[in-house]
Amino acid sequence: MAFKIKNLTVEVENKEVVRNLSLSIGSGEIHILMGPNGSGKTSLCQTILGNPNYAVKKGDIILNNESVMSLKTEERARRGLFLSFQEPPEIQGVSVASFLRTIAGRQKSQDPFAIMEKIREQMPRLGLSDSFFARGVNYGFSGGEKKKNEILQLTALKPKFAFLDEIDSGVDIDSLKTIAKILKESAKNGMGMLVVSHSPALGKAMKPDCVHIMNNGRIITKGTTALLKNVEKSGYRGLDY
Repeated sequence: MAFKIKNLTVEVENKEVVRNLSLSIGSGEIHILMGPNGSGKTSLCQTILGNPNYAVKKGDIILNNESVMSLKTEERARRGLFLSFQEPPEIQGVSVASFLRTIAGRQKSQDPFAIMEKIREQMPRLGLSDSFFARGVNYGFSGGEKKKNEILQLTALKPKFAFLDEIDSGVDIDSLKTIAKILKESAKNGMGMLVVSHSPALGKAMKPDCVHIMNNGRIITKGTTALLKNVEKSGYRGLDY
């Protein structure tokens, strides 16, 4: 299975935020997407999941040789696409446990009890106690707790392709290593992923198949972990583009 973006151009309020961008991710592949603030990374992720505020002017988004451009966000999710938010929304009055059980119960190909058991196994790895289950979804959470909750949702859904927008934001160094390990395990089980990050440390920990650098709505260069080392040493201005 493969996920492809072909010659995608996107506008928000008549401003181009993604420009003639192409990208391909295979099952089990880890891709890292980096770039300066405002370069279009979040806009790309929002477009992939069909946010109506992002107007596609040309190009296509393809999952397993079928275009998803005509599908609404919820249908794209049902087909196996997952987006973690840069700033996850708060849902007061809905507990984490209830939210995750609802997700688990809708997975037709998986046993919901097995899914919840897997989630419980992940919680201590992420430094989360059982009391976390009783809290409202993201309500009063720290930045790091919100990101850990996104990982639990990823565990419940087991999507075909995940698009993770700054999953490391607000996360301490120990949790960062754990998240990287969980994501690598997911990739070994066949999940493809595009991880948006400002942290070369996360990228190096995940040992990606490809690193993409985005600026001004375009992929300006790509490479391996050596590219991460260049960014860490010299920043984006040190790249020849």
